[in-house]
Amino acid sequence: MSSEPHRSIDNAIGAQIRYYDLRAPEYLDPLAPPDRPVRDVFSPTTARILIDELAPRGEVLELACGPGGFTAELARHSSTVTAIDASEQMLARNRVEVDRPNVRYIHANLFEWRPGSRYDVVFFGFWLSHVPPSLFDDFWRLVGSCLRDDGRVAFIDEDDRGTANDDLRTVDGLPLARRTLADGREFDVIKVFWNPDDLAPRLRSLGWRFNIKRVDEPFMYGVGSQRKETR
Repeated sequence: MSSEPHRSIDNAIGAQIRYYDLRAPEYLDPLAPPDRPVRDVFSPTTARILIDELAPRGEVLELACGPGGFTAELARHSSTVTAIDASEQMLARNRVEVDRPNVRYIHANLFEWRPGSRYDVVFFGFWLSHVPPSLFDDFWRLVGSCLRDDGRVAFIDEDDRGTANDDLRTVDGLPLARRTLADGREFDVIKVFWNPDDLAPRLRSLGWRFNIKRVDEPFMYGVGSQRKETR
């Protein structure tokens, strides 16, 4: 890959981090102006039901933890949660809102971070859609390097039904969606709306076994693990 596409991806990731830093105080606030044409809200009740279904025991790693809605649910089940985010402001909000002794925090860009240990469960909510297509395989290699041999992975995200609710464009081969802050400043974030029927075989080709289902509108929930080779 030439240096120009690398710069485009780095710039897009930097803009994405900056946006979430600035958006953190008003993120998910129903009284704040919407940052996109149609705001889809994932029900906290559904989040609790799905995390209860997952039952994440042991040591859990949460990637791109955001303000803490999923972190709190994960912490109810697990012995520890390690919550990572590239936005310092999101981490600060998570610390205040979750306030659990079994949660520790790491400030890191996931496209540069490498794990120092392995976990029983890796979870990410509304993060997979922000992974650039060209870094998709690398991201899943990272996820694999975070898992213990019998570990599980789970994610929640918008699926392809969400394309109708967003302002999408492609710049330098990157799928981008416009986000607007309350003060009018605009940012483009990376946004890939996966169809579960396309995502599952793509993950299978990388050595994963996943069950992905649509939940509510327009979201999906996936749970999987690495396929074990047989001889």
